[in-house]
Amino acid sequence: TIKDWIIRILGDEVFYRIIDPFVSGVYAGDPTTLSMKAALPKISRIEQYSYDIEWNKFGALFYGGLARQVELTKERKADPPDADWVEFEYGNPGSFRRGLSTLPRAIEEELGDRVKLEWTLTSVDKNKDDGNYRVTFDTPSGTQTITAKAVVSTMPTHAMGSIFEPVLPGSADLFSKERDIVQRRGIYYPPVAAVTLAYPKSSFRDVELANDFGNLRDLPGFGSLNPRSEGVRTLGTLWSSSLFPDRCPSDYNVLLNYIGGSRDPAIGTMPEEDVIAAVDTDLRKNLLREGAPGPKVLGIKVWPTAIPQYELGHLELMKELEGLEEKNEGGGLWVCGNYRSGVAFPDCVTFGYEHAKVVKEYVEKKKV
Repeated sequence: TIKDWIIRILGDEVFYRIIDPFVSGVYAGDPTTLSMKAALPKISRIEQYSYDIEWNKFGALFYGGLARQVELTKERKADPPDADWVEFEYGNPGSFRRGLSTLPRAIEEELGDRVKLEWTLTSVDKNKDDGNYRVTFDTPSGTQTITAKAVVSTMPTHAMGSIFEPVLPGSADLFSKERDIVQRRGIYYPPVAAVTLAYPKSSFRDVELANDFGNLRDLPGFGSLNPRSEGVRTLGTLWSSSLFPDRCPSDYNVLLNYIGGSRDPAIGTMPEEDVIAAVDTDLRKNLLREGAPGPKVLGIKVWPTAIPQYELGHLELMKELEGLEEKNEGGGLWVCGNYRSGVAFPDCVTFGYEHAKVVKEYVEKKKV
């Protein structure tokens, strides 16, 4: 697990004060069940880099990280970003002026009426004569069946059921398999709430931060992650108005808070006003001054099934899925999603972009 790996290499304090809140912020997960190799593969590989250095016989992690950074720099120089891209720095956060919904909306605009909303997939089968797929949907105008050379699914595993069973025998059992090691059936998607609140800057504690970072009221940073030992429920807070311009008036701060996850699933069934109150209570413990007024609630979204958990046994599940796909004679079916690509937005986009090339090549060969 992540906890086992970090404590073995870096010790208890690093785990409880740094890694535990980091994992809560990224996965909304439990580091006692999350798999290190599955959930944090890039960090996990650094250990192998360390031992691959001949003179580093005790496997000091620092040197492995340094070796990987040198290698990464070479990779980026060999494959630089497209000249038409906007200027950016690796590792820095980014967004669109109107938020991340800009990307899917732009895709929708490009595809036009080929985008079908409120179509619910009910079955997929395959014509053995021509190798094409028959895909059936429940739609607002009734049942619709279409024929396609290829099918790409990005639906979460909890929504699959037996839909792919005719073309991917064993998939229904695979995604409902009992994993005794984590006492879980299939891949777990815990509830998470995203709560956006705004407060006047005067509501924040008037504290000058160390190292010339400035005053806390200006929120000079990315945000905050909360160790579970601090007794707060909120997983983490992004200081949105500090990250991106024009998010609010100059005398206000906007905070995007995440609460819930696999260690606090009760969030998924709480009334929205109680979720907001829980976040506000936590903010008063670490950011707001005593007597600060209540927040302006800009938005709340509760995701009952949010982030897939890469728990122990996850890599073995994905290996079995690959085996099922290989048995699909003729190919043309891709079962994708953030339970395979990684949960971070850049990982999902990169995975989709690269797999689109594979699908395009397949479809073009089918035309011949």
